Amino acid sequence: MDIKGITFTIVTQMFLLVFLLSASKPVKADDKTFVRKLCDQTLEPDVCLNCILSDTGRESSNVSNMTYSILFCMYSQTTYAHQCADHLYQNTAAVRLKTTYRVCRDTMLSASNTLWDGLTKMEVSDYKNAHVSARMAHLDLLRCVFAFRKYADVPVPAELLSYMVQTKRLFDAAQFMFLLLD
Repeated sequence: MDIKGITFTIVTQMFLLVFLLSASKPVKADDKTFVRKLCDQTLEPDVCLNCILSDTGRESSNVSNMTYSILFCMYSQTTYAHQCADHLYQNTAAVRLKTTYRVCRDTMLSASNTLWDGLTKMEVSDYKNAHVSARMAHLDLLRCVFAFRKYADVPVPAELLSYMVQTKRLFDAAQFMFLLLD
């Protein structure tokens, strides 16, 4: 192949690359309408919508991408909950509270790791096992709540509770999305 042929090929490939990159937009108006319609059918429409629209790096025109976004939001919230529980654990001396925070810290770490596994399953379209991961993480969330009743019989601290409530709401939204993927 001569230099003109190579140059023509490179220029053509560059033109095609620029064209393809300029043609794709993260979230179009139609995508927002689609997302809104699906999120409105979940138990937590606002949480669903805010989570999916915040993930601008992922196309939101199909249910699997939307479900991935929700699982990622769940993963983030459980990670924050784990960090919060760990901080509480490290800064308390009361034996019963320390036990409660340790159980909660450990279960939130388990939930976070399980959701990460779910995200990797979503990437390979293994929706059934990704759904199992989400349900297991939800059970870990409940174990943390039960630890407060079992060991200390005190309310869950506000910051930790807010992460846990957000995770539960995201789980409710994910449940609906998984039904659409089955």
